[in-house]
Amino acid sequence: MLPFKKNIMGIISEKTERKALLEMAKTLRFFERLELLQISAGDIVRIAHAEHIIRDVIGNNGYGVRFSRKRGTGITKLNIR
Repeated sequence: MLPFKKNIMGIISEKTERKALLEMAKTLRFFERLELLQISAGDIVRIAHAEHIIRDVIGNNGYGVRFSRKRGTGITKLNIR
């Protein structure tokens, strides 16, 4: 078992807690706002990479992201068999 160490982002753990995954999921809606703005090609690549990394972290922990105008952003446990 890893010892709990505090770093800049939070406490290092063996498993990412659901609350942290939800906070990451909430940031994804801001990426959509960039679609109509002028952004350099290099920045677009880095922005797309950042979005992909966040989605990968959430997915690798067994969750999917859902967006709802009424309920906001949420995550749901995926049934992986």
